[in-house]
Amino acid sequence: MRCLFLVALLLSSLWGQAASVPALQRQLRTQPADTGRVRLLNELCYALHDNEPTLALPYGERGVILARQLSDRPGLMRGLLALASCYANLADGPHALELQQEALLLARQLRSNDGLVRSFTGMGSVYHERNDTAAALRNYRRALRYAYDPGVQVSSQLMLFGNLGNLYFTMRYRSRGMLFTRRALALARRNGDRAGESLYLANMGTYYLQMERLGTAEGLLRKAVSLLEPLPNQRFEAGHLELLATVLLLNDELEEADELTHRALVLARRLGYQERVLDAYSLLADISAARSQYDQAYEWQRRFRSLNDSLNSRSRLQTLMALQTRYETADKERLIQQLTDRENVMQQRNRAQVGAIVALLLGLGGAGLLYTKLRRSRAALSANNQALEQTSAELRQVAASKDRLYAIVAHDLRGPVTSFASVTELIDFYLRQGDEAGLRRLPELVRQSAQQLNHLLDNLLNWAVNQTGELAFRPRVLAVAELFEDTRRLYSNALEAKQITLHLEAGPELLLWADAHMTQTILRNLVGNSLKFTPSGGQIRLVATPGPPGQMALRVEDTGSGISPEQLAALHRSEALAPPLQGPRSGTGLGLLLCRAFASRQAGSLRIESTPGQGTTVHIMLPAAPAEEQAKGSGAGK
Repeated sequence: MRCLFLVALLLSSLWGQAASVPALQRQLRTQPADTGRVRLLNELCYALHDNEPTLALPYGERGVILARQLSDRPGLMRGLLALASCYANLADGPHALELQQEALLLARQLRSNDGLVRSFTGMGSVYHERNDTAAALRNYRRALRYAYDPGVQVSSQLMLFGNLGNLYFTMRYRSRGMLFTRRALALARRNGDRAGESLYLANMGTYYLQMERLGTAEGLLRKAVSLLEPLPNQRFEAGHLELLATVLLLNDELEEADELTHRALVLARRLGYQERVLDAYSLLADISAARSQYDQAYEWQRRFRSLNDSLNSRSRLQTLMALQTRYETADKERLIQQLTDRENVMQQRNRAQVGAIVALLLGLGGAGLLYTKLRRSRAALSANNQALEQTSAELRQVAASKDRLYAIVAHDLRGPVTSFASVTELIDFYLRQGDEAGLRRLPELVRQSAQQLNHLLDNLLNWAVNQTGELAFRPRVLAVAELFEDTRRLYSNALEAKQITLHLEAGPELLLWADAHMTQTILRNLVGNSLKFTPSGGQIRLVATPGPPGQMALRVEDTGSGISPEQLAALHRSEALAPPLQGPRSGTGLGLLLCRAFASRQAGSLRIESTPGQGTTVHIMLPAAPAEEQAKGSGAGK
């Protein structure tokens, strides 16, 4: 049963390969609110729905709302189907079915055969996932009625045939399952879809594995792996390798099974495909047990349980976030509907007023008064439309910026609050040392911390008030030495409390062309992390050197405990909600995400190097001030 589950997951992933997500996001920034924007939002939702469903949801919800506002029924149908796929992947089957049923109604109104096939297939897959085989089969058969009609895309046919083959095998109708799987395989070959051909060969190999025809299963799976090797899509290759290793394990070919499983594990880790990593752990445990290597088998099983718990937690979090997005979107739609209803009432009142005025003026023969009233009504209607558009835009901007603003405020406040907490450590230290002079310095330290906290709060408040949804980028000439010195002053209490030395290495001639708030936020977060993980008596260095032409290289070095390769790989991944890191360097990674975002926003980059037990170095590359700006910046600094 575990092998069939692997293929089913891979099958659903095949249709998640859409246009490049960064390319679509770049187009979206300049696309006006028209049907083209609806298309881009739907494509982004579909491109992310399988691997990043929580990131796909906002795009899908915005696409559906805009399609309703524009009365774009084809765009609304496609958006509903893409959004339903997100909710299905997040285990919200009931809401996915509601969206698919609405898409089905639109497909019938539009006489879209492709929409009918996708709607019925989507509903069938939801019932299939819930083990309601009767309802799943009923919807798949409805989709079959339209599968060969004009307008049905090849991708829709492949999805239907593949899902139907899996369902028949689940119901133990093996001949029918093999029929539809071979039909999908032939269609993929006819259209030159090598990835699809590989996938359906693996599907057939799994069926033969279930029937214990191991020789046939092995041949099909080896062919599936060979088809994927020249292709860039290594995501499917990891699953195929694990299936082939399962067959070899059953044939007692343990050496090759172990080699293939380790290859799959390396691919899965490189791609961040945690489900395949989980299956590789389980398979390696079985192989080690077959070799009588029980200690190693226990270790693989322990890793399996740990990762499985983490994935279950992330799945629950994604489901909760999907529900929150769904309810927030419903609130926005209700508010927009209220504004629209209010506009309709105003329009009706205006029409009634115009009618009364027309009747009155016709009776009096006053054509001039009628003209004046009509002009006023049109002006009022135009003002109402503008107010509605402005309110809708503000609602979308507030919803988009809320989470980012909360995260930034929380992380920027952490540094000054840590300085206050460090005063208590200083009190304890001076009391143990009997240092009365140190105790007398504490009021001044408290005043310094209060001033720094007040200054930071003012900066955050002024920055937040000026935002309208995207972070404003206001570059100017910045002296690196001054930035470093500001950071030293912010953490002076904590450095003294932990007896850590902070070295600053930046010449007065080194100038940046950057946003002051973003750059200070990057330095505060990185120095705060180094301070957290550097033991007492350690050292932290802030170093600035000229980089490539037009660039300035900054480094934050510490003598802390360092980061393991696994944790370093996790930090370099860019998920918005990554599972918490475990071990000596624990945390959510949100501060690092902010640093990366601010560096990227300034046309820069951020990179981490670390060796366990030898400390960590973070490299930041930011634009250097132009030659003419350096002269002005140097004058301003003096």
